[in-house]
Amino acid sequence: MAVDEINQQGGLLGSPIELIFIDNKSTSLGSKHAAMEAVQRQVTGVIGASWSSHSLAMAPVLQKAKIPMITPVSTNPKVTEIGDYIFRVCFTDELQAKTMARFARKDLNAATAVVLHNINEQYSITLGDFFTHWFIKDGGTVLFQGNYTAKSVDFTEMLTKVKELAPDVVFIPGYSRDCALVVRQAVEMGITTTFLGGDDWDTKSFLSKGGKKLKKGYYCTHWSPASQSPVSLAFVDKLKKKKKLTSAFALSHDAVFLLANAMIRAGSMDRKKIRDAIQETSTFEGITGKIVFDKNRNPVKNAVINEINNGKIRYFETIFP
Repeated sequence: MAVDEINQQGGLLGSPIELIFIDNKSTSLGSKHAAMEAVQRQVTGVIGASWSSHSLAMAPVLQKAKIPMITPVSTNPKVTEIGDYIFRVCFTDELQAKTMARFARKDLNAATAVVLHNINEQYSITLGDFFTHWFIKDGGTVLFQGNYTAKSVDFTEMLTKVKELAPDVVFIPGYSRDCALVVRQAVEMGITTTFLGGDDWDTKSFLSKGGKKLKKGYYCTHWSPASQSPVSLAFVDKLKKKKKLTSAFALSHDAVFLLANAMIRAGSMDRKKIRDAIQETSTFEGITGKIVFDKNRNPVKNAVINEINNGKIRYFETIFP
């Protein structure tokens, strides 16, 4: 949609953008092969991937070829550490974990927490470890760190311990499907603590797989349709017929327009000049907020907290890092 909008306005530097879709097979190996195909096709820039594990497989290939890559939603800090051609428009796992830990301590007055990791997903492990670090640093106590696997469907043993410990909050830093299954079973077992999650809770699948059973919970995300910025309001108005606009949708839109903006400022399709223009971004106003990059090519941005109340999601507050 973003590319269509740019092309309808005349394209870039006198030419339309050609958008090439390359399937990464939803695997790390497939992502590496997709990046290799992008190199072979001599693309000017790459938008993607979504999952951090996929971006971590792509980035070394694109860095070596010196092709600018912008991931919309990969939050693992290691992604941009791979090289100076790798960027993101989302915040990192450390920032969102720090945000949730401090929100739990200061806004919810939580003194104790339990963290439940999916040990098959680096996203879950990294986000959970950062939350544990910041929750303890801010004076809280982590009573228990439980582990489960991606294929698990029964969490009785782990949740029985959670029920016995009765923590103030339970942080589940996993992908939406897994977290929803855990939450659903926890509610069915009568656990009434406040559940907390990361940015992947901001998906339709979280509610449909069991999240709608949640009486009270909060999660960190990148953007809310409730945002009152002119860019966001125009975006929401343009797409108001869609039932749910997710932060991932908005971030992907921002990634395309950021790349286009850099190309215009570079005045060229030279990859090095485009890379430099992305790094020097200072006035780009995206749907998800103003984007300015730090030295590690991570944007310095706000974080949004959404509340789940009796299975319904609503905007709660914006946290300034």
